Amino acid sequence: MLKNLYLDSLEASVKYLRIILKEIAELKLPYTPIVYAVWYEYVSGQNPKLSKNIQAIRKKKELIDYQKVLEWFREYVSDRQVFITEEQTRKAGNLLEGITSRLTEGGNLMERQGDRLKAHIEKLDSASNQPDIKNICRDIVLETHRIIDGNTELKNDIHSTVTELHALKLELENLRKAVKTDLLTGLLNRRGFDDAIEKHMKDAQEQTAPLSLIIADIDRFKRINDNYGHLTGDNVLKLISKLIQRHIKGRDIACRFGGEEFIMALPETKMDGGFALAEQIRTSLEKVRWQSKSSGKDIGTITISLGVAQLIPGEDLNALIARADKALYAAKKNGRNRTGTHNGKEVILP
Repeated sequence: MLKNLYLDSLEASVKYLRIILKEIAELKLPYTPIVYAVWYEYVSGQNPKLSKNIQAIRKKKELIDYQKVLEWFREYVSDRQVFITEEQTRKAGNLLEGITSRLTEGGNLMERQGDRLKAHIEKLDSASNQPDIKNICRDIVLETHRIIDGNTELKNDIHSTVTELHALKLELENLRKAVKTDLLTGLLNRRGFDDAIEKHMKDAQEQTAPLSLIIADIDRFKRINDNYGHLTGDNVLKLISKLIQRHIKGRDIACRFGGEEFIMALPETKMDGGFALAEQIRTSLEKVRWQSKSSGKDIGTITISLGVAQLIPGEDLNALIARADKALYAAKKNGRNRTGTHNGKEVILP
């Protein structure tokens, strides 16, 4: 999906790998996809702004921790996918402009060749002797061959351009998907969520159809990172994302909203349906026993708190999110590992 961002040779990428692993170890950073992506762009020199920032921090001998790397990733790496997409879009536009120009040029050439053929035919009508007729016929044959050759060249040019446009289309589709996807979990990111929910919000308001929202937050996630390391924390995020994906269905959408927070939009679903799904996710998670892959230590149980709200007619997305967030906050404040709901007036905790 990100193949167009990194086009280095095998030899170069192996060289970068050695440098990256050495520097990650020296800085005592976790070996996660996000850290590797940031350091790959830094070491390979593909991202000058990122490189300048990292060099300035290292020169000052300031602490480089996982949080700092996450900031660099969001600011310098994830947005570069948008830049690449725009570049590919411009390239497609240039190809279309080129093929239009080539077709116009080909049309003008065929018109001139047609005029020459017409002139030869008029000469043939008035020719009175065998040598003249023979010469005119020869010119007609030569002009016909030129037309055929010109059309073949034009056809090949168009075929080549169409093939390149098709390849660009596939690349753009992959890049647009990458721009809207959270690299770690594979869920939608905030940009992807905003795009995906726009139509659902419009449909719900116009058709007065129900739409519910769930916000979920992993309980005491910082303690997991502090006690077992960020690599274990990333694995927890990935596994909980898979759990969420197994429970949602149909038109439902799930997003990593930031950090350890997730959001789910459920079209055609009332509050009680949203609450039921939230409880399924919560109870499924609390049954899992966790173990650190790196150390083998028993982590125990990891829980999640959730807030649910149903869209009110005339309400915008920010207001809906705010109500679900209030329900989540109440669940956190009142013991964690529970689901709160907001009915439009107040938070209810079962």
